Amino acid sequence: MRSLFTGLGLAAAMVLSPLAHANNVAVADSQAAVLASNVAKQTIEGLNTSLKSQRDRLEQLRKEITGFQERFQKDGSVMSDKDKQALQTQAQSKLNEYNSTAEGVQRRIEEAQSNMLKTLMPKLEGIIEDLRKEGNYDVIVEKKYVIWAAPTADLTKKITDRLNAAK
Repeated sequence: MRSLFTGLGLAAAMVLSPLAHANNVAVADSQAAVLASNVAKQTIEGLNTSLKSQRDRLEQLRKEITGFQERFQKDGSVMSDKDKQALQTQAQSKLNEYNSTAEGVQRRIEEAQSNMLKTLMPKLEGIIEDLRKEGNYDVIVEKKYVIWAAPTADLTKKITDRLNAAK
């Protein structure tokens, strides 16, 4: 147990040692900055619009599958084996369609996110570097790794504003 705490202490010291020598530190939530940008909002809005029919179909399939389950629970004990098999086949068909449609929706979402990040990441990196130079920051730390920071040390809004201004 003692060696565990010693190891954790050494690891923390190694991670935090660059911060100990930094005079001017800022924080930023890069994910929040990107998601608050106009590009991200437009991407999400476009996805919601283009995927509406698939999401509606998923909801319809979910209801149908639930209906099959309820019917089987309610009437399964009095159904013939042939009827049970037919109901099970229908339910499996709907479940397969549901899974296929859900995978397609997920794939489209991931592609859109990937394309958005390919566009925004170089801009984000440049903006962070510009802010580092302008503020003469020694270190800019991802906000989620910081327990507390003064609101004036948070660059997230500035990053979002510059992402929105960038073309």
